[in-house]
Amino acid sequence: MFISIIVGSSRQNSQSAKVGQYVSSLVATKHSIHSVKDLLPKLWDSDDFESMKEQFAAKNEIISEELNQADAFIFVVPEWHGMVPPAMKNLFVTCDKELAHKPALLVAVSAGIGGSYPIAELRMSSYKNSRVCYIPDHVIVRGVEQVLNTPDSANQDDTRIRERLAYSVKVLEEYAKAFQSIRKSGIIDLATYPNGM
Repeated sequence: MFISIIVGSSRQNSQSAKVGQYVSSLVATKHSIHSVKDLLPKLWDSDDFESMKEQFAAKNEIISEELNQADAFIFVVPEWHGMVPPAMKNLFVTCDKELAHKPALLVAVSAGIGGSYPIAELRMSSYKNSRVCYIPDHVIVRGVEQVLNTPDSANQDDTRIRERLAYSVKVLEEYAKAFQSIRKSGIIDLATYPNGM
């Protein structure tokens, strides 16, 4: 089993990257971690869509293959002005079959007490054609600058978020095992039905 962790911030030394690294330490199986800023050559352009997909595959051949081979995903997504960052949404536009019928855990990141909007936005709009399947659990890391900074918990909030992340990663790993049989069943037909409704 293989899990791909995608950090949705394009900033250097971001808090989302810190969360992604912590989440990576919780994954019990083979996994990789990438920043969305390193994945895509440019923002989506409808006039040049096929060329973009080819550029993505050529520039990121190893990463593209990792996404194809992944059995599950963890998306660590910061809240920027109440929204998912453009580069993260770009991932869902340019990658489709790589994500299809694979479970994913959403981990939102907020500097304050927010973080719910990225969860709602991705659950509402990112699955239609990508066919990614979000598990019911998600995690919102609020006050991110005060948590996950040291090997041991700094306070009660830090302990709570560490425990919730550990639990949710274990749940995702079980979903990943179960979804393997769905993809192997032969019932999935993305050639005839490439787009959702």
